[in-house]
Amino acid sequence: MKTTFYFLVCFIVIYISTRSLAQEKEEPFSVSPLIGDTLSLEERDYYNLLPTINNFQWAIFYLNPDSTLDAKVTYLKNSTPQDTIINNYRTLRSLVLHLNAAENPETMNPIQNKDYAGNEVRVLYDNGIEATGNLLSATSSSLIIYSSNCDEKVININCATLIKTNDLEKLSVKSDFNLGKLLYPLVAGLAAVIIYNSTLTPEENNLDNMGKNMLTGFAVGVGGMVLGFALSYAVPLKISSEEEYSTPFNEDDIEGLSKISRYKDFEPYYIQRKK
Repeated sequence: MKTTFYFLVCFIVIYISTRSLAQEKEEPFSVSPLIGDTLSLEERDYYNLLPTINNFQWAIFYLNPDSTLDAKVTYLKNSTPQDTIINNYRTLRSLVLHLNAAENPETMNPIQNKDYAGNEVRVLYDNGIEATGNLLSATSSSLIIYSSNCDEKVININCATLIKTNDLEKLSVKSDFNLGKLLYPLVAGLAAVIIYNSTLTPEENNLDNMGKNMLTGFAVGVGGMVLGFALSYAVPLKISSEEEYSTPFNEDDIEGLSKISRYKDFEPYYIQRKK
């Protein structure tokens, strides 16, 4: 009888705990005092969040254990409210940075991707129009291209274009490689050693001085390589290659584009507003 009683008590405790945890997980999460746990239509337009969802009405946020956010979005379809869940919409940190940048853009310091090299990007729209520039950001739904005719050091919103991937046919990324970084040091180092050896007299170039000559030749060669490496920056020997991406982009495409874009974690608000 006691065993049965304890079993029932344990069952009730576990049941209540499970229900509490489930309810806690399902509770909306307030992401910021700016919007709380629910994003209204006006806030969506002001902060430029979830811009690709047509007939948006509102979105409710839920926090996952890994600090990513799920968004339960309500939209209209044939004048009838419909719900959809966007899992892992973005990290909490990324969303907070985005919201803060909207209110205080001058105080934000966007984190630049360490792999960013200013690769030239050529975009071909599905209507045949082409555009070129640098890639500022890349997501599964859109790209932000910065015009190559503008000063890249001082971002100008009028030079940024937000492009929906649905409007693209393909995109190509131009990469420049300075072959001089490999070729110049090799040639300069070898030439320095040859010149050094040519200056040795027959008396100096003998077996007794072999060790000394080898060490000196090595030092001269290293010096020549250093000069060659410096020359590769002064007079670069660049070779170019292009990599094409066709739509629709897959996860690997987005990851690759994200790595070479200027901003990876989030795009500055003053850039995202450009449409």
